[in-house]
Order: sequence, then structure tokens, then C-alpha cells
Amino acid sequence: CSPHPRASWTSRRTSEPFAMSDSEEEERGAADRRGRSSPTYDNEYNGDDAKDDKPAPSKNGRSKETIPVGREDAAFVLGRGGSTKKKIARVCGAELDLNESGDSHVIEIYGTDDQRAWAKDYIQYVTQQRVGPVHISLEGDGRRDLTVVDVPEDCVGFCMGRGGATLRSMEEEWGTLMFFAQVREGSEEESEKLCIFGSIRARRGAELKVMSAVEHKHPGHFVTGDGPDASLVDPRRVIGDDAGDDWGTDSMHLTDDNFSYALGAKGSTRRKLATAAGCIIEYIGRLACMCGTTKERERAQEYLSWLIAQRTGTVSVSTDDREDVTVVEIPGKSVGFITGYRGESLRRIEAQSGTFCFTEGSQGDARIAEHEVEKVLIFSHDPHNRKKAKRIVADKIEDHKDMDRRGGGGGGGG
Repeated sequence: CSPHPRASWTSRRTSEPFAMSDSEEEERGAADRRGRSSPTYDNEYNGDDAKDDKPAPSKNGRSKETIPVGREDAAFVLGRGGSTKKKIARVCGAELDLNESGDSHVIEIYGTDDQRAWAKDYIQYVTQQRVGPVHISLEGDGRRDLTVVDVPEDCVGFCMGRGGATLRSMEEEWGTLMFFAQVREGSEEESEKLCIFGSIRARRGAELKVMSAVEHKHPGHFVTGDGPDASLVDPRRVIGDDAGDDWGTDSMHLTDDNFSYALGAKGSTRRKLATAAGCIIEYIGRLACMCGTTKERERAQEYLSWLIAQRTGTVSVSTDDREDVTVVEIPGKSVGFITGYRGESLRRIEAQSGTFCFTEGSQGDARIAEHEVEKVLIFSHDPHNRKKAKRIVADKIEDHKDMDRRGGGGGGGG
């Protein structure tokens, strides 16, 4: 895909001192609604023409250029405590600095050609939200940094949240830039869509999060069929939104009991599995949706299947020829100390290390003879996370031995 068109800029001059208003964040959250009520607003920058400084050459492929912005736009781009500027920098991959120059302000952008172009576009989109709707036209090869989601009219407010708080939380979780905009693709008529900017993984994660929210508010919009026959509606992709042949989304139907178990308190179990598998996992309706490469999706499906099996029975997994597991042997007398009551201690180890752990052939709380050895299986796509979990388990075994030597050994906590 070719890089997206460069944004054009002019400066709004002002002699007022630069200041960040307490209402800027609320204004950012309300910007989408203003855009919805002002569909004919012209957001092109007017006033004195101002050319961008030419990028300074760099040997590492990254260059610096500057763009002027008005005082009010500068405050909006900065955000409370610099939050919006940091978000734009995270999404585009460039370094941003906002400097005051006389009675105007200048944004310095340091990055590759694509990173600088994305940064300029994102800055323009953010400042446009302050006064009206954002208009995005997709032509030619489109944009490779954009995913577009059709959100039903009755779900827009639900997805945005009060003052845009829900969208902001999704941006924070996935490292994206998200807002509603008027989008035109080719010769089609312009229509309002939710735009998600960022890397392919970040966009797909945020997209599934939005789809989950919409399905909760408007059942049947993204999921067709019922029960085991339910399936996910394939979202329509705009020009340039291509993740490659190896990327995809698989789904698994969950019963009501399994859904609650696989979700966990405030989604903790779902996040645990996603982190361990290195795969995007989101629940849309009663569908567990796994998005990523083929290998990532296969791992996620296995981990989720093992988790569900543990709810009602035992799990026995062959670790032969697997690259995502570390096996740790635990003395029988220390099993209860390592796993804790109903596996609570093991859950803490998972949270600390980003892994998925369980004892071999048991539900995690079964007792074995003190002279026997139990095996804890530590699963994660990341060997560093498995190594961290192994170290924690080894430390806890030593702690239990010390307690035994002091006569205070116990088998059910940790």
C-alpha cells in the first residue's frame, strides 16, 4: 500500500498565552457528537498559508520536520498532562515535541517518512474534532493504518461512553487512536464510521472490543445463529486494511457456565489466556473470538479448551514436542502451598508472570502423597514469562522448606 496523502496545514496566530483548559478532555470526548450534529462543517484549515519545514536528513532513515499550530489546537493536541500527544506518538511511532515559538506553537516530529506522515494526519484529525466532524477519503491503495467499524446508531453513545471515556479506555488498552468520522471510500457516498488507527494487532484488538460492546447492546449485529451454530459476521474491510494471509479470527461457542468461568472477575481469566497465548481474545456474545496468526489462534484455542475442561474434570496434556511449556516438579508436601486454596496461589503466579499454569492430571487442588512429585505445567508463548514463573515456583518451594525447618510448614497457602 502506498503511504496516505500528506495533510496540509496553516497556522492560527494568537497572542494569548498557552494554557491547558480543564475542559479540554471533556471537549475531546464530546467532539464526535458535535461532528454528528454538524455534517456540513468545512474542516479544511483556512487563513495564512504556512509551509512545513523540510525534513532534516538523517542517516538512520528518521528525519525531523516541524508544523505550526494555533494556541487552542496546541492545547488540544497536548491533552491533559500530555496524554493526547503521548497517544499520537505511540500510535504513529514518531517522537513529538510541542514548543512555544513567540505567539504561535510548533510541533516537532521525528521519525520515518511514514511515521511523520501518520503523525501529521493524526494531529489534524485530533484538532478537527475540536470544531466539527472529521472527513476521511480513501482512494487508490487506501491506508494501511486504518480499520473502520460500522456501529449502529443506537450503539454509538454506548461505545463512546460518558465524555468519550469508553473510547479513551480502548485507546489506552490497545495503543490506538479512535474516533467517529465521515468516511468516503472510492466513489461511495460519505457515511459515519468508527475509525481505528494503529498497528494491525492493535486495530484488530480494539475492533473486537468494539464489536463486543455493540453485540452486548444490540444482540445479533455481529453474531448470527444461536448456541453451537452461532458464528461471527465477517467485518467489511476498507481499502488497505489487509493483515495478510496468515492472520484471521476463529471462534468457539461458550455455554453460559463456561462463559462466566472463562471470563473471570472483570475479564481477568480472558486476559490471562490472551497474554499467555500471545493472541487477541475477546468474547462477543457467547463466542470466544481468537484473532492473530495461525499459530497464535491454535494456542489460544488449546488453552481455552484446557481451562474449560478444568471446570468439571481433570486435564492431561502431552508436553512432548511443545515449545510453549516449561515443566516444574514440586515435592508432594509442597503442592498445596504452591497452588493455594482452590488454586488461588497459582493464579497469583500467573498474574505476576503472564502465564497459564496448572498441575498435571489434576484440577489444581487434589492432594498427593508427600513422598510423590507433582508437575506444574507453565504455558506461555514467551520463554521469558515461563522462566519468570519457574523462578517464582522455585522460590516458593524454598520458602515452604524453610517453614518446615522452623516447624511452621503448611500445605494450603502461599
